[in-house]
Parts: sequence; C-alpha cells; structure tokens
Amino acid sequence: MTTAATHTASTLLDRRPEARTFSVQDLLDGVARGRVRIPSFPRGLKWDRMHAKLLLESLYRGYPVGTLLLWETAAPAGEGRIGSLTLPAPQMENALWVVDGQQRIVSLARILLAADPDADGFALYFDLDAADFVIPPVTGKRRDDPSRWLPMTVVLDSEKLMQWLFDHAADPGSRQRRDTAIQLGRRIREYEIPTYIVRSDDQAILRDIFNRINSAGKSLDDADVFDALNGARFQSRPSTISEISSELEKLEFGRIEESILHRLLRVLLGLSVVEGARSEPPRLADTEAEEAYRRTAATASQIILFLKSDAGIPHYDLLPCKQAFVALGRFFQFHPHPTPRSRELLARWIWRGALKGAHQGNTVSTRKVLARILPESEERSVDCMLEMVKERPSVLPDAADRFNFRFAASKLLALALLSLEPRNLLTGDRLAAGQLMRRVPSVHDSSPLLQIFSSARPGEKEEYLQSAANRLFHPPHQGGIRRLLTGITDPGLLLSHGISTAAQQRLVEGDSAAFLKLRAEWIRPRVQSFFDRHVRWDESDRPSIASLIIDDEAG
Repeated sequence: MTTAATHTASTLLDRRPEARTFSVQDLLDGVARGRVRIPSFPRGLKWDRMHAKLLLESLYRGYPVGTLLLWETAAPAGEGRIGSLTLPAPQMENALWVVDGQQRIVSLARILLAADPDADGFALYFDLDAADFVIPPVTGKRRDDPSRWLPMTVVLDSEKLMQWLFDHAADPGSRQRRDTAIQLGRRIREYEIPTYIVRSDDQAILRDIFNRINSAGKSLDDADVFDALNGARFQSRPSTISEISSELEKLEFGRIEESILHRLLRVLLGLSVVEGARSEPPRLADTEAEEAYRRTAATASQIILFLKSDAGIPHYDLLPCKQAFVALGRFFQFHPHPTPRSRELLARWIWRGALKGAHQGNTVSTRKVLARILPESEERSVDCMLEMVKERPSVLPDAADRFNFRFAASKLLALALLSLEPRNLLTGDRLAAGQLMRRVPSVHDSSPLLQIFSSARPGEKEEYLQSAANRLFHPPHQGGIRRLLTGITDPGLLLSHGISTAAQQRLVEGDSAAFLKLRAEWIRPRVQSFFDRHVRWDESDRPSIASLIIDDEAG
C-alpha cells in the first residue's frame, strides 16, 4: 500500500500551496528582515563553500536551481544567526519557515549579505576577467589589480555595486570589467526561484510534505519533524536536537545520535518512545518546547556522567546498546538524585543487560523497561529493572570470536581491552578513550580498533584474522602496527595490549595463527574477570540499608 493510500480525507490541505517565484533579491531581503526564517534541522548543513560556488554559477548562467518550500506560520521575536551574520528576527504572524531549500538560502545569505567580504567561511569574489567565482584573493593580488576582483557582498544592492565600480573601476580601461560586473549583478538579483508556500496547522500534513519532498534522498526522520515544528523558534539554546548533541560533545563522550536524543525527549515529555505510524508529532507552545530541549540536554548530561563514572563506559560509541540511554533518562527524570547504592545497582543493570542482549535496540524491549521505572520508588524501580536481567547468559563474548564493532558483543570486548589501560607503543603514555575513538573508520571497517594482521598468508585460515584477538587500541602508525609491536622490549608495555612475550615471539616469527591463539588465551581470563567486576552476579542486589529501614517504618 502506498503512503498516500493510508491518508484519509481529513488530512487534505484546506488550501492548496501558493505557487509563486521569489527573486534572489526579494528572498534575501526577507531573510535580512526576519520574514524568512531558517530552522536548524538535526541533519545539519552539509554544504561547504564549493557547493555554494556551484549554486552561484548556476544562478549566473541561468541554470535551474530547484524549488523552495516555505511554511507560513507565526514566529517569536529573537535573533537569527547564519554563518557570520546576526540578523534581527521580530515577532510576526506570517513568517516563512524554510522547509526545503535551507542549504541554498543559507549559502546565498552568507555570500551576498555578509558585512565583511572576507570574514565568512563561504566568502566569494568574482574574477571579472575570467568570469569565474573564486575564494577571496590575497591582499597583494587585489592591491595590484583592484578593479578585477569583485566582492560578492556588493552584488545584491545595485547602489553598492555602482559605488564599488566608481571607487575601483572608473578608468576607461576598465569598461569591460564594469559591463561584466553590472551583468553579473543583474543576473543574480533578478534570478527567479520557484517556490511553494504552505499554510496549514495540521502537523500530519506538514510531516507528510516533509517526507515526500525528501523522498528522493534521505527523508526527514521524527527528530527532523519535531525540530521543524518546535525548534529554533526561541532565542535560548539549545533550540534543536542537533544543538543538544553538539553541546553534549563538550563532555568528551562522543556525539550522541539525534534519533536517541529525540526518543529521550519524547520519554521526558511522557510520550511513547517512538511515534506511532498514525500519530501526529507533538506541537508545543514556545515555553513548553524551550523547557523540553533544556530538560533533555540536562538529563542527557546526567546520563553521560553516570555512564562514565559509575558504569565505566567512557565513550558513546562503546555503549553496547543505545536504548539503555533512553531508559536511564526515565529513571533520572523520576529520581534525579539516586543513592550511591542505586547507582551501583543501575551500573549492574547496564552490564547484565548488555551481556544478555536485553537492551537490544527495539522499542518493545525499551517500553518494557520504561514500564518498570516507578515514580514513587527509586529502590523498587532498580529492583524491577534488575529482575529483567537476573538470568546469566550461557555464553560470554570471547577474544577468539569474530569481531564486528557494529554488534554489542564486540563493543563489550573492546571495553575489556580498554580496561587493560593500553599505552602508546612509541611514548609509553596511557592512551585516553577519547583520543582512541577519534580515529575515523574506513568504509570497510567501522571499528576504531586497529587490525594487527590485515590479510592472511597462503595456507592460513582467514577466521583467525577476523577475531577480537587481532584488534588493539592504538593510534595508526605509518609503518604498520605489527612492525611496531615486534620492536617493543618493555613487557609491561606489551601486556597493556594483551600481548605476552611468548605471543610477541610468534609475531616476530610471522606465525599469525600462533600469535592470535596465544593472545586470545592470555586475554580470555582477563575478559572474564572484567565482566565479573561489573555484573557481580554472586553479590547481593539488595537496596541500601537506609531504604530498607524507611520501608519498614512505612509499612
């Protein structure tokens, strides 16, 4: 069944979108006056100066540049920020929010409206001899031939352009350059961009339009839609889920996925963890939206500090199951100041659930955990959560297992390897998790851990190389990590990576199978001990003595 077939007559637009055209000059005048508003979608702005240059070339040549989609609705007073620009944004009832075309409008504004021709990261000049858009020429070039290099910041206003020509290209020999500059200004200012304006307060229709507009590429997800309806409409920060994610990066825990933060926000609002197929995205009042974003950021910060200090998980990418992040948000919402004992038991819940696979990323399991978190009792909530993970797994991750960083078992093994406190093989310094996780994975390998052997020799079994024993935490080394390992003479330095002297000898001999077997054998009991320290299966899960006394008195 198609998407359209699922819609009823009640979701039809009351008024058809208005089809019109905006000249570039009128469009950017609307941006400058605050009529045209740019919401900050979580997917972020992906264009750079070269994309913007191609857009300007298309306008100059008269090529099509696509259609814009604007949503007419009320907007509060505030202040708009686009690149180096700070623009007034007065309160108005008929503001035009950019739904589709954000990258194009932002690029045009940063190039054509900037106060300083060189300050913005998108700044461009026009070479009047080569008829080409260029990055700002060096000062010497402009000084030697001032009439050749036209700053694009004067093009949008014909009076500014004429003043620039009078100041820089008034001599008779610059006539051709003057003609080119005037033609450029006219073609840019007068270029008409086709635009649809939607006027509707029906969020279901608006969401459907968002998704259909983006169906040719990556469609807007629920977080995108929530921000479009509620975000970037007030002055305080954070005002979008993307801004929350950026702020949280200051905690050196990596970048939290916007989809997870959106689910956390919904849970904190008392909504279901994900939006149902037939439900409408919530539309909040400005004060409600502002508080929702603020509370989500604060709760996420609390979760991160708990994961780092209590659960021993130093980076988001090492969190085995991401949905646990959302469940912790509900717990901290009801019990913002848990006792040390509750924090200890919550950490056990994290690790037991990860080893059992109970925190898998589906909404059914998340809903079950959320239902166990009770607003009236911190201790009872923890007890109910632990009850869900009380059975021990029959098999634990092993160093000889196939390693795939996309799966929870491999992340658990990575955490075990990190617990060995690996040191830099060149300097001997202890390696920090944040430093190690900044490595950009390749297209074929999503893991931040390096491979010791990248390929098997003739006659060797490939599965040895695919195991966790063939991985270690270390910054890339130009000569190869294997060669670096063979030259280490400090046994303690080797053991920080789980490599015994016997295993190193096999490495020197080039016997990869024997090396990986010995390394797996050395790592295996350390992995077991590491898991035992966190899950504490054989210890009591009783709450604190204080809570038991209080419960007895209450009874």
